[in-house]
Amino acid sequence: MTPLTTTARSARSKVPLTKRHLRRLSEIATQDHEGFYERHPEYRGRLIAVVLAQGAALHYLDRRNGVKDLDVWSFFALPRGARRFPEDKRTKHVDFGSSDLGRQRYAMANARSDREATRWTTWHREHQGRRVDLMMRGLHCRPDAEPVTVIRHWLQHAKPGSSPDYLSQKAVILIDPPDRRGETVWGLDDRR
Repeated sequence: MTPLTTTARSARSKVPLTKRHLRRLSEIATQDHEGFYERHPEYRGRLIAVVLAQGAALHYLDRRNGVKDLDVWSFFALPRGARRFPEDKRTKHVDFGSSDLGRQRYAMANARSDREATRWTTWHREHQGRRVDLMMRGLHCRPDAEPVTVIRHWLQHAKPGSSPDYLSQKAVILIDPPDRRGETVWGLDDRR
């Protein structure tokens, strides 16, 4: 049975996330990776894992948090001698598309700047579904590293106020590798 789609807007969707949603996020991340590989071919074959993080990952586990947006992180093994990942500051925003998760409602009055209000207005008008935020990081590990182990290590050794510190306050769920889709990397009992 095909799930119903809705165009209803809400601050947070309470629809339970499933592996079907994770499969769609994998497709979105894969498209993003192709553009990255065009710019940085040395990273092809170095993808360790793709994960769902923060509030949506927490909702995947507890089914109570709700989904405002979907934060997807891709982790790559840094090449030998690399000190910094070339796109570690980049966040790309794309549309999840029509689904049972509905559309995000933006509280325009809460925008912290004119630029943010303009961006929210564009997303409100153009997106058919929830916003997907795509981030990437490079980790010091081998390309064949065990994904859960290296990501947990990154989270456990986070500096206060860093990206891994923020991620460790909620949850992290594997999207890829596909055979481990839905596996918990960082769960309810791990949160700081």
